[in-house]
This record gives sequence, C-alpha cells and structure tokens, in this order.
Amino acid sequence: MGFEKTFEILKPILPKKFDENEWFTIFITILVISVFSFLHKRNKTLLNTEIIGILLFNLLYTTVGCYFLAMDPYDFYDTVDHDSGEIMDILLQNIVYPFTLLILMNYYAKNKPSNLLYIILGAGILYGLEWIGVEFFSLFTYKTWKSWYSLVFYFPVMILNIIFYNKFHRYIKNKIEGNSRKN
Repeated sequence: MGFEKTFEILKPILPKKFDENEWFTIFITILVISVFSFLHKRNKTLLNTEIIGILLFNLLYTTVGCYFLAMDPYDFYDTVDHDSGEIMDILLQNIVYPFTLLILMNYYAKNKPSNLLYIILGAGILYGLEWIGVEFFSLFTYKTWKSWYSLVFYFPVMILNIIFYNKFHRYIKNKIEGNSRKN
C-alpha cells in the first residue's frame, strides 16, 4: 500500500491543522505517563493488577462517556479539531484521562485522605485540567455543554473511582491472603 493510499485512509482521523491542541495533547500525554512512572517507581503503592484495573475502568468510563456526550443525539461538544474522533482523541481517551485518574488514585491509595475531601479535590483537579485545555489550547469546542457541567460530571467520576478502588483492593487483598493461607 502506497503513502497516498495510506494517507487517504487516515485522513478522516488526522488533525485538520497541527496546532496548539495537538501539541498540548502530546505534552499532557508525556506528562501523565512520566508522572505516574515516577510515582510508581519511587513507591509502588498500587499493585500491577490495581493499575490495570483502574486503567481499564477509566478507559471504559471515558469511552462510553465521551461517545454518549459528544455524539448524536446529544452532541454537546467536539474534541480537538473534528466532531467525530481524531487521532489525538485516542491519546486523550486512552492515555491522558485514565492515567490522570490513575495518578489521583495512586495518591488516594498511599495517603488515605477523607473520601469527601478527596472527591472535591479530585473533581477540582480534573475540572482545572479541562479548563486549561479549553481556555488555552482549544481542546474542546462546547456546543450546548457548559463548563460547569464538567465539574458536576467529575464528582461521580471520583466517587466511582474511589468505590472501584476500595472494592477491587479488598478483593485482591482477600485473594492474596487466601492464597498465602493455602500455602
């Protein structure tokens, strides 16, 4: 397959223009992976199974959420340059969003803060990151979506992540203890 044919196939998901939102997406992708790698290397707070579980949980959450909110019949907003998916969306949905939650849950697991305060803090951080992306890098184009909707949306995100982590952590801990008793 030649370059021209490959380009024609990829054209619908390529950026219309490589500008600040693509650079920001690349930067934030490298940043969240680097921050998590640093935290995990320094102090292995989360087990590998917990890391995979949190990533998959948030990958599912963001994929379903973005599909539901950004596509017909609701079509509240567009991401990056297109109204229906772009290659940078893959980075945002599959890496940036899940790894940001992974960083937040890593802190939660290590420090055991008050659930209520951490839900408020986490929702505020997620909202702040989205606000920066929108205001300075045109990461989202809101149609009928209002900025404050995101803040309201991030509260259940944090609640579900805390519930998921606590239940999953307990399950894994019980399995490990059960296996060590058998040996």
